[in-house]
Amino acid sequence: MRKLKLPRHTRIPATLLPPVVTPTTPAPPPPVSETPSVVLLLGRREFLKALGVLAAAAMLPLTHVERAWAAARGRFFTRHERATLRALVDRILPPDRDPGAAALGAADYIEGLLTALDRHRPFIFAGGPFSNRNPFPDNTDGTPSRHRPHDFFRRFLPLTRLQTLYWRAQLFGSARVPELAALDAQFGAPLIGLRDVYRQGLALVDATARARTGKDFVDLPPATQDAIFDAVDAAAPRDPRRGLTFVDLLIMHTLEGCFGPPEYGGNRRRQGWLMIGLEGDSQPLGYSIYSLATQSYHDRPDGQHPMASPNPDEIAGPIPLTPTSQRIQDNIAMFSNAVSTC
Repeated sequence: MRKLKLPRHTRIPATLLPPVVTPTTPAPPPPVSETPSVVLLLGRREFLKALGVLAAAAMLPLTHVERAWAAARGRFFTRHERATLRALVDRILPPDRDPGAAALGAADYIEGLLTALDRHRPFIFAGGPFSNRNPFPDNTDGTPSRHRPHDFFRRFLPLTRLQTLYWRAQLFGSARVPELAALDAQFGAPLIGLRDVYRQGLALVDATARARTGKDFVDLPPATQDAIFDAVDAAAPRDPRRGLTFVDLLIMHTLEGCFGPPEYGGNRRRQGWLMIGLEGDSQPLGYSIYSLATQSYHDRPDGQHPMASPNPDEIAGPIPLTPTSQRIQDNIAMFSNAVSTC
């Protein structure tokens, strides 16, 4: 076995050792100040009030910091506002065996709308004419080809000068658009920006929830949230220019986010379309494909909206019209006859 080679111990001369430190008597503690504490000066009740003022003062800049942080990341809502908005849209389209509005991306759609002008290319009008969800047809044999178009829906269009002025007024308010602020007197009131409508509306929701339950809206069970939603709907002021309340706008934007094209930020994984049996944009393939070989049209191989054969639920015969559908058809016929006799 090999022996380990350890370093040799070297004796250190006494002259190189540190001097011996002798313990000293500790210094006496300083005299206790006779000045009374803050609690004794203010009293217990006044001290708690002071703490509340300090807490409120501390929360005010925190909100501004959260909003600045959200804007720096291309967002508009703070974390709490976004959670409140997600809970609200789920009261409009609640989740069951299908996803709710929050899971479909309605809140993301709304935030994308409110920050539409913060991007290099305004997030307002998607391009076209095609997405890449359907291929081009192969008209040699009447089948779908393997060639798909580019997703032009993702290429948002630039705005004209008038469109930019219009959307700046819609999002930020007409008072912040000098070219349009002069027209406010003709309308009787300025146009409130959608950003302010949502920020004030979400604050009203939480204020109503705290006044009735002592909790934030997101912390309430769904049944209580429905009651708060109805209370806000009844109390929310109506916009004098749009003629709509915050809840009216919220419902409209939620439905747009759930069932609009996915390129706008909602309708996640096209689940909104699947829920209502809508395949979305069908072009350039279309529903029937012309075949040069047979000189006829062929149905899509996926069976969506057959053109050459009856619908699957009408093989035994056409489905009778409902009373409402019959009235609509009668009105169309009456209008057509009236126009033809003019």
